Amino acid sequence: MRDQTHHNALTAFTRNIIAGARLARGQKVRADAFSGRNRDALLLLIFTWCALIGVERLLAGADASFWIWGLMAQAARMHLWLATLALGLWLCARPARLAALIVVQCSAGLPIWMLCRAIEFSTHRYGLDIDAPYTTVFYGSALLWYCTILWRGLKLWPAIAVWRRLLAVGSYAAMLAAMHQWLPDSPLFYQADPDEAEVGVDVESVYYRQQQMLDAALVALRPQTPGQTDLYFVGMAAYAGQDVFMREVLAVRGIVEQQFGLSGRTLTLINNKRTVDDYALANRHNLARVTAGLGHVMDITDDVAVLFVTSHGYENSSLAVDFEDLGLNDIYAEDIRASFDAAGIRYRVIIISACYSGGFIDQLKSPNSIVITASARDRSSFGCGAEQDWTYFGQAYFAQALMHTTNFVTAFEEAAATIKTREERESKLPSQPQIWVGENIAHHLRHWQPPAAYSQLKESR
Repeated sequence: MRDQTHHNALTAFTRNIIAGARLARGQKVRADAFSGRNRDALLLLIFTWCALIGVERLLAGADASFWIWGLMAQAARMHLWLATLALGLWLCARPARLAALIVVQCSAGLPIWMLCRAIEFSTHRYGLDIDAPYTTVFYGSALLWYCTILWRGLKLWPAIAVWRRLLAVGSYAAMLAAMHQWLPDSPLFYQADPDEAEVGVDVESVYYRQQQMLDAALVALRPQTPGQTDLYFVGMAAYAGQDVFMREVLAVRGIVEQQFGLSGRTLTLINNKRTVDDYALANRHNLARVTAGLGHVMDITDDVAVLFVTSHGYENSSLAVDFEDLGLNDIYAEDIRASFDAAGIRYRVIIISACYSGGFIDQLKSPNSIVITASARDRSSFGCGAEQDWTYFGQAYFAQALMHTTNFVTAFEEAAATIKTREERESKLPSQPQIWVGENIAHHLRHWQPPAAYSQLKESR
């Protein structure tokens, strides 16, 4: 009897898979082609989970590690999907058909899911760079396909009014689109980066080395040129938990050295395990030390200090300063202003790439300052994923706009337009980058150009 039961379950499962594939291909299928009992629905749900886990594990490759948050994200998607199917049947006045609809959607949706995963795998495997319009068409087509399956599935049962089916399919489409847009797409398995292996940090040693590292960096600075306005750059990557900030500040340093002729006039502060032996910490205490040191190297009444800080930001207008057990304090606008004021540095260009960074402007603005932020005080900025090389703002401002101009304001205008276009294309809430330009520094930098010798060197290359 048990063998017969297993045989019947397997037969029903096979029937459902075949009927679902036919429905997905647009072929005519009758309701009795499916076996829609509770047992069949449960079996298909289990099969779907096994297929998901198996494919994810295969694509992740050997030695991949399991990611619990990925499992939670997929479970959330499954619960929302089931809830929306139940809502659709309630709208169609057929709540008792839930098991049958789960069977139809699981079996017919399986070929779509497999095709989408195959295409996604191919793009990653062969390094294909697919632009946003094409990805929109791709996911839009998949969404339309899934909705068509639901429409055809509901038509298997007669006497459901067209307007009811439209409501059901509309709610289904909205749910799928919302999940794609807002739910985290966390993998079930991931490959650990060998360069990110856990490395212990000797907290006491790190603290004691700070003064020595800062002194060495300050001593190595190129002296101010008498009778000429020089620029000095300080880059800070304040959040150790994601390498994007470290990568960004190092790339920005290279750009300003190249475009502005600032080789020998840059200082770098980074919170990251990989660089803890190479660069001093990016915290408020070291910022104060650096600005004080610059005050002795620069002509504080004529030269310009450029500060770039990249990190996460909070709604209380503070920047996240994080490095595991080092117990660093977050940085506020008043910390930045106090550091420059104490050093007596008159002209300042302060660029902050972080969420909610527009809240820094009120406390940092002055006639002698340019303040540029990646977002408004009540908006998020984008691009701080651990695997990325740039934030949206950093890429648009430094890697693009400042590559062909040395005017901070002109570069901002171009970058803001670039970011707006990108965010609209990706349907993101606009970050609304902000700028303040003090009248004194605007006049002071109006005719500034990189040093003549450096300009001639660039032209000769």
